[in-house]
Amino acid sequence: MSNTDSLRQDYLTLRDQVNSAQLATVGCDATPEASYAPCIWREGDCYVFLSELASHTQNLKLNPSISLLFIEAETAAGNAFARKRISLFGKAAIVARNDDQYKTVINDFFLRFGEVMKLIEPLADFHLFRITAQRGRFIRGFGQAYELAGDTLEQLIPVNPGNK
Repeated sequence: MSNTDSLRQDYLTLRDQVNSAQLATVGCDATPEASYAPCIWREGDCYVFLSELASHTQNLKLNPSISLLFIEAETAAGNAFARKRISLFGKAAIVARNDDQYKTVINDFFLRFGEVMKLIEPLADFHLFRITAQRGRFIRGFGQAYELAGDTLEQLIPVNPGNK
């Protein structure tokens, strides 16, 4: 496997195997708020299923700007300073329950998260959000930072510290 293939595989493995994302949303008073939510990746977009009881849901309904963080588990990392991570910046939009896409993505949630979906999916205060990332960065470790490019942000371009 080439270094490029290995790099891309590390990126896609982290992105596709995480079960949750750290969320950064903006509150009504422009205060940043960190939270998390279980997630699913499908066709280059990230999906989260959120309750209106959570402030991040209210934040996204007022301001669809969002940042996501996917990070390697501390137990899997050799060094806390060099954990693999993906930071994405994008926009969130509600997927209507009567949309065919809703049914497809919710089925993925059932497959990944199991029985809990039987309890929460019927609840009217839950909404499926599609997050379309517009830009991002993958950190593979010390001195290994890559800007994400392309339509689905799957091209990795090395970051040159002198040329941000």
